[in-house]
Amino acid sequence: MSKAIALPASLAEFLARRPGAEWRKIHAEASRRSFVRIRRGRGSLVAMVYPAPAPEDVRRFCALQEVYRRYGLRVPRIHEVLDDRVVLLEDLGDMLLQRAWRGADRLQRGRWLERCREILGRLAAVPQELAPARLDEARRKWEMDFFLAHFSPRHPVRGVEAHALRSALHLLAGAVHAEDTFAHRDFHSRNLLVRKREIVMVDFQDSLVAPRFYDLVSLAFDSYLDLGAWPGRLFPNLAAWGDDGELRQLRLTALQRNVKALGTFAFQMFERRHPAYARYIPRTLRHIRGHLQVLADPQFEILTRYFESVTRDA
Repeated sequence: MSKAIALPASLAEFLARRPGAEWRKIHAEASRRSFVRIRRGRGSLVAMVYPAPAPEDVRRFCALQEVYRRYGLRVPRIHEVLDDRVVLLEDLGDMLLQRAWRGADRLQRGRWLERCREILGRLAAVPQELAPARLDEARRKWEMDFFLAHFSPRHPVRGVEAHALRSALHLLAGAVHAEDTFAHRDFHSRNLLVRKREIVMVDFQDSLVAPRFYDLVSLAFDSYLDLGAWPGRLFPNLAAWGDDGELRQLRLTALQRNVKALGTFAFQMFERRHPAYARYIPRTLRHIRGHLQVLADPQFEILTRYFESVTRDA
């Protein structure tokens, strides 16, 4: 049963003008926003509710929604903006790719990944200047520091000093090629909805310019879903061409992305009190260990030592 929430006045007034409308909170693990499904007759909408007036956040969400739709990227339509806290959206259901994948056959999985490849191509075609931010080297280093603040202190490894770990992680952040591609930023199976034959993106409000492979590796090495032997279907051309430089960049980007995810999971678990994120840590550690084995880079020897020890204990 969803916990009760106090509806903003604008949303309460919207419901009051529609006799027979029913509403129910939608579970959202990490978001500071609340989501409410509104049903009236055979129709439904989803209200996205910010915890406090957030005019800039609402403006950015609406602007990015327009960018996505202009470039043929399927996201929820905006039904109405009630005020600086509440946006009413098209209801696209709640069948996450994470959940749909488990019951799908090989043919259906292949179709979904092909669709995801098409979406990644369309995202990459969006002009950089339409993104409101950049995932530059300084920001990537900040993400590594976030990991050091929230994950590594709770998983210390004897013989691995914090300053050495930080140096290696900052080296990693700098080794990833500069940001040059419009990106969703959280392109993973919990932000992709299966809607009939479509894949629909949600949670796109943090879109930015990121390193080229950022969105691709977010799904290929997803913390939330084990793709098994399927990740290569997302980058078949790289594998076929044997482009070592590009494959190295893919792995470096994936490594940085997965380390960042561990920092986020630890923060959610210990600061936000969301223990459910613990179940995603072992898979993320396996991804990281795999990246380091493929890279086999002496510069990251201390990362190999650290993450192999943490993986054994996880």
